[in-house]
Amino acid sequence: MKASPSNRLGTAPSRRKALAGAALLLASIAPLHCAWAQAGSSSATSFPTRPVTVITAFAVGSGPDAVLRIVGEKLAARWKQGVTVDNRPGGGGFVAIEAARRAKPDGYTLLQLDSEHVSALPYLYKQRNFHPLQHFDPVAPLFLTPFFVAVPTNSPWKSMGDLIKAAKSEPGKVSYGSWGVGSPGHLGGEWLDFLTGSKMTHVPYREVSQLYTSVANGDPAWSFASIPSSQGIYKSGKIRYLAVAAPQRIAQMPDVPTVA
Repeated sequence: MKASPSNRLGTAPSRRKALAGAALLLASIAPLHCAWAQAGSSSATSFPTRPVTVITAFAVGSGPDAVLRIVGEKLAARWKQGVTVDNRPGGGGFVAIEAARRAKPDGYTLLQLDSEHVSALPYLYKQRNFHPLQHFDPVAPLFLTPFFVAVPTNSPWKSMGDLIKAAKSEPGKVSYGSWGVGSPGHLGGEWLDFLTGSKMTHVPYREVSQLYTSVANGDPAWSFASIPSSQGIYKSGKIRYLAVAAPQRIAQMPDVPTVA
């Protein structure tokens, strides 16, 4: 998780390795160390005694937000305390990160990020010199999901070969969207460029819903998409999936071939 991507994502990994997004919860380091020191004491086992806030770097309605709200409901029932989801999208994750850093480090504010926020931020924004794991400790992974390659329903491309051929024949003309600079959707596009010797143009969006609406309209031409984030617009018939970036086809979408 700490591997640093070099320029253009460094040495090409296996073409069959899955491109996947992982969401996780983190907390400020201080309260976790305190909890470990108090293990077995009544104060440690009584947590929480008041509502807990989870700040997330994802917009309302996105896949990570949907999963977080399901987890929040389960935690609230188990803890007998409220769990509030505080959406702070934008700024490459720094909006949410800064809000969590300003919160009192008492264990009652958690932060939801994805694996790219944790592993890639120090190398994407060197002027900030920010290493998330120096300020937060991982608490728990929430989910791991493979990404699909989504295109508008009327796209002329019928396969990944068609997409790559178009990208290589007109460098810079084919655009792909993502849910922000440094997101898995962005780095995945850079990775695909590296593996295929193509050059596509990245278009970042603040809201996931805006991204897939734009893909449905053909601008940008494609994007990576998870099932939770894109199923609504997929089921409405406005986008289709060219392939899934996973080692094998997945049960939910058995007719969608793998990128390999």
